[in-house]
Amino acid sequence: MSHGNIRLNLALLGLNALLVSCASNYQAPVIDQGEEFIRSTPLIVESGNPNSSFPLKDREKKSPIMAMPENQTHRVRRGDNLISIAFEYDLDFRALASANGLIPPYTIFIDQEINLDIDRIMDDQTERNRKLGVEASNNSVAKAQGVLSRSGGLIRETIDSGSEPKWQWPLRGSTLQKFQANQNKGLDISGQVGDPVFAASDGDVVFSGRSLQGIGNLVIIRHSDKFLSAYAYNSKMLVNEGSRVNAGDKIAEVGLNSNGISMLHFEIRVNGKPADPESLLPNK
Repeated sequence: MSHGNIRLNLALLGLNALLVSCASNYQAPVIDQGEEFIRSTPLIVESGNPNSSFPLKDREKKSPIMAMPENQTHRVRRGDNLISIAFEYDLDFRALASANGLIPPYTIFIDQEINLDIDRIMDDQTERNRKLGVEASNNSVAKAQGVLSRSGGLIRETIDSGSEPKWQWPLRGSTLQKFQANQNKGLDISGQVGDPVFAASDGDVVFSGRSLQGIGNLVIIRHSDKFLSAYAYNSKMLVNEGSRVNAGDKIAEVGLNSNGISMLHFEIRVNGKPADPESLLPNK
């Protein structure tokens, strides 16, 4: 064999060895690595504490805590009504109505500023109209501005029967997350997507729509002036605002939370404040 052929064979053997050694370290193009990045769990780092990192999915198991705005006002968005605003800030809707000089059916308007300081009473109509930005002296103006009480006489003067509601479980499933004051405002109950969600007691549906609190499709039922219940992360909504429901009526279907976990987030509010549902619900 000539020296030239020997050198060629050695070069080919070296190249083959190099390819074999690199095979285990091969990095796919970025476009092929995308799925791996999507699967990785993001972390949240508490400000000023680099050791407090924890998976986002663990953080999101708890329902969001809405901070009171610094100016203690809420600008009305399309889809809001007085009870949904009170629910958002853990306020009693009756106190919120009183603080804003509102009477049933508690008509509010898009872009209206709602005073959230329930200890500060606004009873001057001129001041309310100034905050609204329009002269709202008659019903025609209210209709033109988009009244947010979508079912007309949505909120009656009182539906208080004088007794506590008779509660039942809205979904039969294991408890994924219990009530924790200032952390989780209710119960997270496991279920399969499409499972029926039932009204926990008799009442009127006072909100049925997309929540802006990060808890998906939300139904709120008013059982009395004192008690509300809320059902979140629904895949399908089966009741409209203004509907009267009885305990055990199917009102929605189970959906997914923001981490893709099928579950129902369930809350009971007493005078606007979150209460531990397990202290009111019957034993399973």
